[in-house]
Amino acid sequence: MSLANYADSALLGFQGRVRAGLAANEVRELDTAVLSYALNNQQFFEGVMDINSIKKSTQRPVYGYQFNRIASTGGTGMTTQPTGTLGSSVQIPLTFVSFTETFATYNVSGLDNVFQFAQIFDNQAKQAMRNIRTRIREWLTSNLYSNRTTVLPLGVSNILNANFNSGNACYEISGQNPYADMTSVMRQSSYGASTYDALFDPILYPNFQFSSAQGTMNATNLNYQFAKTPTAPAPGGYFDNIWEDLNLGTEVAIQTEYTNGTALVMPKNAFAFVPWMPANYYAPGFSKSFDQYVGGYGTIGDDKYDGLEYQIFGWNNQSDTSGSYGYAQSQTQNWQIGFTAAFITSQLSNTGETPIYQFAIMP
Repeated sequence: MSLANYADSALLGFQGRVRAGLAANEVRELDTAVLSYALNNQQFFEGVMDINSIKKSTQRPVYGYQFNRIASTGGTGMTTQPTGTLGSSVQIPLTFVSFTETFATYNVSGLDNVFQFAQIFDNQAKQAMRNIRTRIREWLTSNLYSNRTTVLPLGVSNILNANFNSGNACYEISGQNPYADMTSVMRQSSYGASTYDALFDPILYPNFQFSSAQGTMNATNLNYQFAKTPTAPAPGGYFDNIWEDLNLGTEVAIQTEYTNGTALVMPKNAFAFVPWMPANYYAPGFSKSFDQYVGGYGTIGDDKYDGLEYQIFGWNNQSDTSGSYGYAQSQTQNWQIGFTAAFITSQLSNTGETPIYQFAIMP
C-alpha cells in the first residue's frame, strides 16, 4: 500500500540524542582561573580539616589564629638588664557562605524517553554544579577585589613607579613598563621574597600576551618583565602565574576611569579558601537511601575539579506525573546540592592593609 506524500517512509517517529559535543555550547560556562587558584589554597591553615569535626551548624563560629607583627624597639646598645614585652596573636573569624542549587527527577522518566534515568540525573547534577561553580567564581573575584589593600604598607610613606590613589585603593602605573612596575611596587612593599600571582581583566590580559611575545628578535624586547629569575639588583619577587579573570571589570565594579586595564596582584598564600560540610552528609549512620519514601544525605564530587565536593540531599515522594509524560503511580525525587566555604585574607596589623594589590594602567 502506498500513501501520498511518502508518508509511509517518513521517519517522523525517530528520536536520537544530540552528541555531547554539539550540545556543549548550550551548557558552556565562564571558566576563570580563580576557582583553581582558590582550591590550591584550601590547606593554607594548619589543621583546617578539623573544622569538619568541630563545626556542627552554619551558625556556630569558627576561628583561625595567627601571630601579630612585632615592631622594632629601636635599641642602640646592649644593656645590663634588658626588658621586653610579649607578642600577641589575633583571632580571625571565618564567615561561611553557602551556594545551593535544586533540581528534580522522576523515577520513571527514563522508561519512555530517549534519555535514560541515569543520563537525566547526570545532566541535572552537572548543570547544578556548573551554576554553583559560576557563582563561586564571581564570589571569589568579588572578595579579592573588596579585600584589596586600601593604604600604603606599614612604615612606607612613598612608593616609586606608581601613584597610590587612596580614593580608589589602587596603584596607578604607566603603560610603558607596567609589569616591571607592578613587581617593583610589590618588592617595595616587602614582598620581594615571594612570587606573585595576578588576575588581569580582559583589557590588560591581551596586552600582557602581546608584551610577553616580544622576544630578542623584536625591535623592542619586553621579555625582561616576565623573567623567572629576577634581574639585579632586585632582591627577588617575580610573576609566577598570570591569569585572565573574565569577572574582573564586569561582575566586579572596577572604577570607570581605569579603561586601559586593571589587575589584582598578590604574593603566594594571600588568602585562604576554607570549605566546610555539615557532618550529616558524610558521617556514618545517616540515611543515604530512599527506603520508605524518606530522604537521603550524601556527598557528590564535582564533574570538573578534583577536590571540589558537594553535599547532596534528596527527598522521594509518591506522585502523579501523568500530566508531564510520567505515570499516575510515579515517584518524584527533589534534589539539592550545596557548597559551603569561607574566604579570608592574611591579617595585617596595619589597619586597611592586605597583601592584595590593585594596579591600573593610566593613559
